[in-house]
Amino acid sequence: MSQTAIYARVSTEEQSLEGQQKSAWEYATETLGIEPASIEIIRDKSTGTNTDRSGYRDLLDRAADDEFERVIVREVSRIARNMRDLNETIGQLVDDHDVTVHIIDAGLVIGEGDDDGVFDDRLVLQFLGIAAELEAKMTKQRTIAGLAAAQAAGKHTGRPPYGFDTDSEGYLIPNENFYTALAVIERIEAGESVRSTARHADIARSTVRNIVDRKDVYLKEDPSLSTDD
Repeated sequence: MSQTAIYARVSTEEQSLEGQQKSAWEYATETLGIEPASIEIIRDKSTGTNTDRSGYRDLLDRAADDEFERVIVREVSRIARNMRDLNETIGQLVDDHDVTVHIIDAGLVIGEGDDDGVFDDRLVLQFLGIAAELEAKMTKQRTIAGLAAAQAAGKHTGRPPYGFDTDSEGYLIPNENFYTALAVIERIEAGESVRSTARHADIARSTVRNIVDRKDVYLKEDPSLSTDD
């Protein structure tokens, strides 16, 4: 039996899969009058520009097997974040497999109705795709700018190095492993090998190398270990 697929995707911790599912479910059952038993929810939690997602691939593969007659998404950015993704997804679903795509927030139904209506909806969809692509680029630029500002303020971005945690404002603070890191630096500077140092500290050799490569971070917290004359 052909079914209706609701596809929901989030790319940040702040976004809600449940919110997308709820609005799509209400649209399917109340607006379209679809029986709940014939609705399947497919979910993804991934980075915004990555389309190599398990749920997304499953959706396309099963559409190719004629399992779905329609796909419902809350907004166009859930299935595409640039024009190439949009064209490929709509091409596969609508043109190749005769699946109707419903985009709730735009009020668009792609692949249903007369040719003129479909053509008009695709024009609107192209504009939405352009807008989604621009928004993705702007978000990336804002993220880069935010990271640069944090680094300029002395805050740490990304995973803290061994021996440190980050406080609520993003600054590095030593933890219980900090003095192990200091001991690693001392042993390496005394001529001990990475292998023996790793064994002595009970940490991986890659961790020893990372500590040595970022020695300045540790020396700033313990100036007594500075080797400057």
